Amino acid sequence: MMLSTTGIPLALCAAWLACVAPWLDLQDARRLRQRSTTGGRLHFYRKAACWLWLTALVVAAITPWGRPWTIHPTSSSNPWFVALPSLRIGLVVGLAAYFALALWPGVHTLLVPAARPRYLRAFSRLQFVLPVSSRERCWWAFVSVTAGICEEWLYRGFLMAYLAGSWGGPNLGVAGALVASSLVFGLCHIYQGRQGVIATTIAGLVFGLLALVTGNLALPMLLHVLVDVQVLAIYWPSRDAPERAQALIEGRAGE
Repeated sequence: MMLSTTGIPLALCAAWLACVAPWLDLQDARRLRQRSTTGGRLHFYRKAACWLWLTALVVAAITPWGRPWTIHPTSSSNPWFVALPSLRIGLVVGLAAYFALALWPGVHTLLVPAARPRYLRAFSRLQFVLPVSSRERCWWAFVSVTAGICEEWLYRGFLMAYLAGSWGGPNLGVAGALVASSLVFGLCHIYQGRQGVIATTIAGLVFGLLALVTGNLALPMLLHVLVDVQVLAIYWPSRDAPERAQALIEGRAGE
């Protein structure tokens, strides 16, 4: 089937997200793993924010007004949680439980700062990219907002709709588009290693279900921001271990 004039740039955007975006941060991440400094981490944050905002603005410019903000499953691909209200309620409860667990570490450490160490082990594999200096922490907050807005817009709003058949896409159906877009989302976090890919793929499925249940991206965006920004409450080496924080800033942590 021939693509329309509008369909060609949309197909290119989908191809960019699936085939190019996963590799954008990989080289920088490899360098950071070898020697992570404040300068390297700031470069990583800025680059990630730049390509996310640019891609989101391009998608916003070429998609119809109001899309991909609004999520409307079609009647022909009516998913089970739309068709069966009782199952929909169960799904809402499950989503609420998932996000309660995901956000609990940040809430707990804000309420009880002494509880911070118990959650730090989960961040050990990503320490190379986590913020240390006050400037890095400010950029991390900005990148968290960027990821919450742009990644939901791109992967749940645009890519999921495109793969479900909107705008001349391949029409995988809602379920197929949810799974495929979540796999692409997970692959875009390949710099976090296999465990990170699996975790973000699952997160993508959950955010996608939340978007389908609520009908828009507002709640997925908000919760995505909160999940990412809570790192600032949990990982705070300048307060917990000032000498190690200085070593991390200068790239001497592995010496």
